[in-house]
Amino acid sequence: MPEMRRPSLRFLALACALSAAVPGHAQVVVAQGPSLADLSLEELANVRVTTATLRSERLSDAPASIFVITAEDIRRSGARSIAEALRLAPNLEVAQVSASSYAITARGFQNVITNKVLVLLDGRTLYTTVLSGVLWDAQDVMLEDVDRIEVISGPGAALYGANAFTGVINIITKRAQETQGALVSAGASNVDRTYAARYGGKLGGSGAWRGYVMHVERDNLRPFESRVVDDLTKDQVGFRADFGARQGLTLQGDAYHARETGNGAPRVRLDGGNLLARWSASQPGGGNLEAQAFYSHDRRDDPAGFTDRVDTLDAQVKENLAPFGAHRVSFVVGYRYARDDTTPTPIVRFIPEDRNLHWASVAAQDEIALARNLSLIAGARWQTDVFVNPVFLPDLRLAWKPVPEHLLWASASRVARTPGRVDRDLFFPGNPPFFIRGGPDFESETGDTFEAGYRGTPGSRLSVSLTAFYTRLDDLRGGRLAPGGGAFIANTVEGHTSGIEAWAMWQAAPRWRLMAGLLELHQDLRDKSGNGDLNGPANLGNDPRHTVKLRSSWRATDMIDLDVDWRYVSALSYLTTVPSYSATDLRLGYRPTRDLELSVTVSNVFDRRHVEFDEHGFPAEIPRSTYGQVRWYF
Repeated sequence: MPEMRRPSLRFLALACALSAAVPGHAQVVVAQGPSLADLSLEELANVRVTTATLRSERLSDAPASIFVITAEDIRRSGARSIAEALRLAPNLEVAQVSASSYAITARGFQNVITNKVLVLLDGRTLYTTVLSGVLWDAQDVMLEDVDRIEVISGPGAALYGANAFTGVINIITKRAQETQGALVSAGASNVDRTYAARYGGKLGGSGAWRGYVMHVERDNLRPFESRVVDDLTKDQVGFRADFGARQGLTLQGDAYHARETGNGAPRVRLDGGNLLARWSASQPGGGNLEAQAFYSHDRRDDPAGFTDRVDTLDAQVKENLAPFGAHRVSFVVGYRYARDDTTPTPIVRFIPEDRNLHWASVAAQDEIALARNLSLIAGARWQTDVFVNPVFLPDLRLAWKPVPEHLLWASASRVARTPGRVDRDLFFPGNPPFFIRGGPDFESETGDTFEAGYRGTPGSRLSVSLTAFYTRLDDLRGGRLAPGGGAFIANTVEGHTSGIEAWAMWQAAPRWRLMAGLLELHQDLRDKSGNGDLNGPANLGNDPRHTVKLRSSWRATDMIDLDVDWRYVSALSYLTTVPSYSATDLRLGYRPTRDLELSVTVSNVFDRRHVEFDEHGFPAEIPRSTYGQVRWYF
């Protein structure tokens, strides 16, 4: 195992503070809940999911292309971050851009800001206001706290809003009652190091809490000539407290500080924090009422890019009415406010520099039982935006279960991505004359998506999911020549995407499970402005045509796990600097005792290095790495 660098003094101090809360080894009880990996495929089909509709339902009943990454999947993958764990989903495109950033999407439009997939963490939207997307270097969570990740490829705008254009990623952490006792985790490789500590305890008769600290280091992967920051050092702390069962209250929060350096570029500084409160209560007859509010503060200081400070307040109320007749009705009302303050740099300027932003929405859904095994789900969302007129986003889904083990479904949905500041207020470079200007008339990107799918368990040892999709697209982001020179951002691209998503799991033996996944994506994007804008379609369509994933999970003995992941990704459509590649990752885990686990993960086993994405002309080369990790519960 590579030499481990010394963790920061701040991390050690915080870890000691948590350890001091442990009253004694004999009094600590390590929560050992049932492992989803130990369930049969039929039992996995009965796992409850919450992302596909506004109600909790069995995975086997969800009329959507949904894949669930379990806590056991994450543990056995050797992933060191949420972004790496998302590689396990066969319906996602995941490309590492640098040591700390990723391009993650579903069904196309791969880019570094993930602006067409909505990402949620325990109900909190991870959204960068200025760029209208997700920056993965600012997003972290202690992976041992994750209960599951529900990944939906396909439109989710009717349920979650305008940025759920091509998919929804819902990261759900464990309740505090499931993380009692202490845990220390440490891992290092030739390219990164991660140290974390957690402690959980009781609060009264029905409450529980946990707190954690985490320190992450990731080394530079770009050539020096790029002059782009790449390596990352990050410290993060957080807590969660849960009270009650039928009427429950959850309080949680996180705070982080990070810095990125390297390649002779100015240092980038990231700071942020958030607080969330959620109250839920069960109602007679099977209804449920939930109210949630969160506040987040994020600051990015990038002298070679942009400097931005944003404070966000978000509130939402959701009610699932008790079933009546053939109907199951749900409502959601939400409001979001953000104060976005930017500072010009020589590279980028936003005009105006500061903005008050607000969004409001109302959504409703009715699940109608047409027959004993046939249902229609009709939903819609009405959403306002500070830049454009309100958008109406309907969604219709038909689900048919001819027998309990098989589900056939079809859907038709309207999707939209409303403008962000990067579309309206951006000016490049930071001082005139401007080469690129935001579009004052930029409207929402829109599309109509049609899907048909099958999910089933043909036998106790095999489960299958298959989805075909087609999206007709209009008013996508491109550019138009400005009368006085340069260009401004405009809705100049149209076209369509289509494809197939398929995966299967086979229980080859009681201790051996295999998974195979396939994503076939076809894109036909074109300029509709008549001025020959070729960059618009190219910038939107940097996606592989074929993606294949294979996974083998073998529990050799009660103490030894062996996991192998292989993926093939074809060349990106427009980036000639990113050829096709295949990668094999191997993990060996050993548990000498119930409370101790040792593991070694070798990534990119058969190739010294490969490129997955290119945003600056100097792509990061992802090297072979060997990561050793220790997890100790006490």
